[in-house]
Amino acid sequence: MNAELYVKKASLQISKGEIEKAVGSMIKAIEIGDDLISITQAYCFLGEYYFINQDYILSKEHLEWISERQEELEIKYDDLLNDEIDKVNVLLNIMEIFSLIE
Repeated sequence: MNAELYVKKASLQISKGEIEKAVGSMIKAIEIGDDLISITQAYCFLGEYYFINQDYILSKEHLEWISERQEELEIKYDDLLNDEIDKVNVLLNIMEIFSLIE
């Protein structure tokens, strides 16, 4: 399976309430690494997941992966990843404003 299929699998798992399985699928999508869009979606999901579960260090690690590539992603994929990029910026700002990370 490729990264895109793992992201789709994770989406189905989320709809069934199988969040931990979805996390595993997203990690697998990143490990495969054959599709930048799917990898970005996986990093965003994991960043949000870790944020919600108050693991701010892991959250920041995953969100910053996208933040560091924001310009490249915007140029290469135009508006396709806008939701993910916006979510990353909001969550990183919240962590900074409330001093959730160093």
